[in-house]
Amino acid sequence: MGAALARAAQWTAAGSGTGTLEITPLNESILNQIIKFTEDFSTKHPQEAAFVFREPLEWKTQLSCSVFGEGYEIKGATVQSEAKGKDDQPLLLLTESTLRVRSFDQLSHLLQIAVEKSLKEAQACLEANRDPIVKILGPEYGTVEGEDMSMLRLLDKVKKDDDPETEMKMKIFILLSQLDLQLLSSSLKHISQNVRLNPAAVNNEVNLLKNFSGKGEDTVLESLEYTSDYVFSNGCRAPPWRQVHGEICYLVIKPHDTDPLYITCSTAGVFLNGGQLEGEDNIDYERKSDVYKDIVTFLRERSPRFVENMAKQEYNFFKKPTNEKDGQHMKVVDAEVSGQSQNLHDFTEKDVHEKVKSSAARRPNDKKKLEPSTKWKNTALSASHR
Repeated sequence: MGAALARAAQWTAAGSGTGTLEITPLNESILNQIIKFTEDFSTKHPQEAAFVFREPLEWKTQLSCSVFGEGYEIKGATVQSEAKGKDDQPLLLLTESTLRVRSFDQLSHLLQIAVEKSLKEAQACLEANRDPIVKILGPEYGTVEGEDMSMLRLLDKVKKDDDPETEMKMKIFILLSQLDLQLLSSSLKHISQNVRLNPAAVNNEVNLLKNFSGKGEDTVLESLEYTSDYVFSNGCRAPPWRQVHGEICYLVIKPHDTDPLYITCSTAGVFLNGGQLEGEDNIDYERKSDVYKDIVTFLRERSPRFVENMAKQEYNFFKKPTNEKDGQHMKVVDAEVSGQSQNLHDFTEKDVHEKVKSSAARRPNDKKKLEPSTKWKNTALSASHR
């Protein structure tokens, strides 16, 4: 668990005790696996679940006294478990908003009664206890960089001491190490399957959508604008302290049928943020929705009118040329631009518009409307799915 939290989980700041876990798809996956492991621990490993931690896991909880029932004593704002350790101290103690837990059995029961708050509780616990194994088993079992000799030391101690407590620690350490490997493996799989956005892909998609936006019944959006005009050398518009979290830029989108949408485009995908902070120039960066692979996919989930008008635009703009001469003329434009035979995929959307426009200007007597060939459909579609 310690290795996965240190190497795979995404933190808002570096350094022990200073960061918080961001609510990203990867972190949610890690937290949900830890919750599942802990909830099932007392059933699958009852003896290990009764083991009393070296030090209690301590964090600020959002749970109230009312969620605790049978097995707990409630006195005012204080809750303590009836179960106690050898030192006659409760294995769970809640005083005001501070929670202290000293066994997996109590952790398991706590997450079960937390219900929909279990994710927040797990997050708060792990943020306050960055290397929980140290609290559970002791500092000698802490996560280390490089070669970890903890297991060998444990085996050697078990052989020498024949101590039941040491043997129990070894079993728990093995179980937690297996969880660590599972978390690291699933994190690697998650990252490898995640198609990451970049500034160029986002900019292309924004420009493409702007071409179909504006006033009018058939436009896909009323407007779409960046919140900042300043572009850094890497193509990002997000401030540097947000770029470290993979954020690229922020957009204000006005669909025809919903309130304005404030979205974040990041390397992980596109999501709804908290919008403009009242009386400030800053925005609320916290994620308020699921993460989508691109802006179009996000808007399809948010605006039925966008879906409807997008279909109309695709039909009207990308329909096949009805005049063979027009289709041939597009090929001539293609050749004129490149100086040699090239595929239209090699040109940007702006190139095609400019060449079509200049071509049309050279044909003042031709009353027929120039329409792009079916190649343009593939170009635009590929740009929108980058």
